[in-house]
Amino acid sequence: MSNSGQENNNISSFYERYSGYTDGQIMNILRNQKDYQEKARNAAVKIALERQLIHSEQDLLSPEYQKGKDAKFSFFPVMPNVYYYNRLISSIFRFLVIFSFLPVVYGILKYSEGNSQQAILGVGIGAVWFLFVSLYKRSKRIVFLILLMLVLAFSGVATGLKLAAQSHVLVTDIVMFLIGLILPAYFLLYAKKLTENKPEDL
Repeated sequence: MSNSGQENNNISSFYERYSGYTDGQIMNILRNQKDYQEKARNAAVKIALERQLIHSEQDLLSPEYQKGKDAKFSFFPVMPNVYYYNRLISSIFRFLVIFSFLPVVYGILKYSEGNSQQAILGVGIGAVWFLFVSLYKRSKRIVFLILLMLVLAFSGVATGLKLAAQSHVLVTDIVMFLIGLILPAYFLLYAKKLTENKPEDL
């Protein structure tokens, strides 16, 4: 099959899919056209013209339709595109799952040093974190986000007190402590933002 034939098939595939979309969903694609493949954009334009949502492709040059990748900076950018939305939120939850292994590794190291109390605490926190992340990913219920933030706060207080009790604290210890608190907190809040702003065509 020629390249032009393959391209027409791709556009046709998007056209068939978007034909079932509401006018609002089609307009959402056009307003965020820079986040979509050209073939998807062309299919949405064709449907918009047929439904008289726009008068011509020249309408798409207005500021209303120039959002997307050129939008202003945000700490929690929202993905209007389903493909990028799914990839981003999957990556965030993947990080949160991986993060649960850090206290487990800490617990194992403490166990090897003969400190069973710290070992149980580390493994326990890791297991609880993993459980809540899995439940939050599956249900998207805010209660699990709150529980995760409480676990993070508890871990932060416990680690902070331990650092404060040391006679000599290295700068690297403080930096790692802050990173260990800020990164998971950021990704938890970002996951909340994304789950509250799903693309209309999701």
